[in-house]
Amino acid sequence: MVVVQRKELTLAERLYLPEVLRGLSLTFRKFFEKPITRQYPEQPLPTDEVTRGQPRLVVKDDGNIACVSCGMCEVACPAYAITIDGGETDRGIEREPKRFEIDMLRCILCGFCEEACPKDAIFMSNELELADFTRAGLVYDLEKLKRPKSALQERIDYVYRLNNRWRSKQ
Repeated sequence: MVVVQRKELTLAERLYLPEVLRGLSLTFRKFFEKPITRQYPEQPLPTDEVTRGQPRLVVKDDGNIACVSCGMCEVACPAYAITIDGGETDRGIEREPKRFEIDMLRCILCGFCEEACPKDAIFMSNELELADFTRAGLVYDLEKLKRPKSALQERIDYVYRLNNRWRSKQ
């Protein structure tokens, strides 16, 4: 049988005094450092062209939306957040959505809809605020999703610049 000799603890060690003093010294040092907390409503999050906020539909200069209801964004959405019902228009062969909804409670802001759209009709905006008092208020319909092209231009330019890397130089 092996006997283990245990060290006798001092009174300070029994009262956890070294650990308490170390913790207090750390707290005291941090107390005088510059805070890193962002005061949210007063200091909004910084955004730039890379910011992937909520998806928005592009409204062309003539007032029509660029979406032709092809359903590619609906198919590409991994969260099944997009619902499109297309309809005919009086503008030749074009179609437009009669109903276009994005359930922002389901949307994971992945940007797949932006990548899948062949008509460049949907882009991720720099709008990050996502709050409402009801669940129904977070199901964005066609009117809530429309944005003029000029409002999304910074993101549109970024996406074109990003995709031009893969296009062949002719």
